[in-house]
Amino acid sequence: MWLVGPLPFVLAAGLLAGCMGNSSGSGKEQAVPKEEKHDPVTLRFYTGDKDYEQRFKAEIADKVKQKYPYISFEFQGADTGKQIQDLVVAGESPDIYYQGTSALDNQLIKFDLQYDMADLIKKDNFDLSRLDPSYLDIIKNASGTFGGTYFGLPVVAFTTVLYYNKDLFDKFGVSYPKDGMTWDDAYNLATRLTRYEDGVQYRGMTMNFTYLLDNNQLGADYFDPKADRAAVNSDQWKSIFTTLSRFYKLPMNAKLDKRSRVKEVQAFTGDRISAMHADVTGAIDNFPDDFTNWDMVSMPTMKEAPGINFQANPRFYYIMNSSKHKDDAFKVVDFVLSDDMQMAASKAGKATVLNNPAIRKVYGQDYAKLKGKHIEALYVSKPVKPSPPRDSKLVTVPVAPHQNDEFNNVLLGLKDVNTALRDFEESLNKSIAAEKAK
Repeated sequence: MWLVGPLPFVLAAGLLAGCMGNSSGSGKEQAVPKEEKHDPVTLRFYTGDKDYEQRFKAEIADKVKQKYPYISFEFQGADTGKQIQDLVVAGESPDIYYQGTSALDNQLIKFDLQYDMADLIKKDNFDLSRLDPSYLDIIKNASGTFGGTYFGLPVVAFTTVLYYNKDLFDKFGVSYPKDGMTWDDAYNLATRLTRYEDGVQYRGMTMNFTYLLDNNQLGADYFDPKADRAAVNSDQWKSIFTTLSRFYKLPMNAKLDKRSRVKEVQAFTGDRISAMHADVTGAIDNFPDDFTNWDMVSMPTMKEAPGINFQANPRFYYIMNSSKHKDDAFKVVDFVLSDDMQMAASKAGKATVLNNPAIRKVYGQDYAKLKGKHIEALYVSKPVKPSPPRDSKLVTVPVAPHQNDEFNNVLLGLKDVNTALRDFEESLNKSIAAEKAK
């Protein structure tokens, strides 16, 4: 499974506040000795996230500067007008790339920028056992598909939860959702909350379905693990498409237009006509300040996989193969993964990638939007295990455009699930054939 198309989220403000202690990713003292001299180093930092430059300066660059005075940064966000391919052509490739696993397949491999951190991890005595194995498995499997071990390391995690609007449940006299529900349970609630009243069409459920499909709860593959062909016309994918699409086929939902994550979130947080919304924890950052009477429970689970959440989706720091400052770039990675840094991130409302219970326990403690919320929902279910790596010689192509189109075709009643999956597989196979012909 590859992460494709999700709206990116960034580390919350205050991430690094008070994080200048000595605890580090390697578990050793990391302060630079005063007598040690370093030539000045400028690291190029790239992200596809928009409007991130000021936050990057306050949350990362300034704090790194305090710890390593000789390190400075040049920010290379996508909103500066230069995409990664433009930087490569101009000879300005970044040193560090901050993104999800989609960056590995769609960008780094494409431009031969991938770099295996295994040697740096060993050289720095970085303690991988401090990181949650579920997050490490994601990058290990993704890297393994392209012949590597650790092309990146996770720095912040996002977990899927089910949000609900208490006002709408109260308005219609329906009991709130609970942890441990199945999708059948959620559907039964949605049927009671999808109604037309006082000129308003209320919806029982909205969802970030692009994300939910990309990181599906069954661990279903997009591609055959041993051959250059798609594998979406399967019983697993039929169950996934059927389970999620039925919420859009409830009475009075038939007139919905083509859906997108933006429209789904707007219905929940803006128009406030959706009673429940399935999304990642990072979505909270964009909840309006006046939208407060909400809470969350664990994500409903598939009947075939009780107790299993969607695949964990961390964001990674990748060090580029072209970088001339790999050791210094790894110091930044190590610093961001220190206990102190991760503790502050957790307090600020970002799920930690470490397996430290004390850091998990303080999740959202300093984040006003999470005051009084049911934060235990994050850890009720276990994330589904990521797919094992495919042979690095096999072709992988982007999935998102085909997937979103076919799922929308089902939502709009233009195709049944069987037809949509057959066409989805055919379109992927055509893309594979075209890629192999290059």
